[in-house]
Amino acid sequence: MRTIAHAVRGDVYTLLIVLPLVFFAISLGFDVVAMLSGAHVWGVAAAVNLAAGLVSGSLSSVYFARVHETYRPGSRARDLSFLFLWLSICALLPFVVSLVLRAVHPQAPTPPASVALSIVALGLATLAGWLGDEAARERG
Repeated sequence: MRTIAHAVRGDVYTLLIVLPLVFFAISLGFDVVAMLSGAHVWGVAAAVNLAAGLVSGSLSSVYFARVHETYRPGSRARDLSFLFLWLSICALLPFVVSLVLRAVHPQAPTPPASVALSIVALGLATLAGWLGDEAARERG
């Protein structure tokens, strides 16, 4: 039987996994609009969302690192949680590089390399999010 505490914990896990993904996806959408329209304001909005995604992704990674320690050693949930943490870190690094590329020339259009890094990192982050959700479900 599901208790209210169990349901809330599951919702918090889901929120912490999805929130950075939403920021990153919105950032990528703003980048596409900036590239198509040439308007600088969309690039700025993309950078702000990218920074928000990095902050929320970093905070959720710290939280999940603490949760990882509560999983039983050798369990499937702990293995999935470990993969989730490593993929999350690997996904955050290209986003950091993307943000640095934007910061080097703030008035220039969004660099294509920055958009390419965002696409690759968003794929990694989505895979990591799926593994994190599986780890949370496996734990029960």
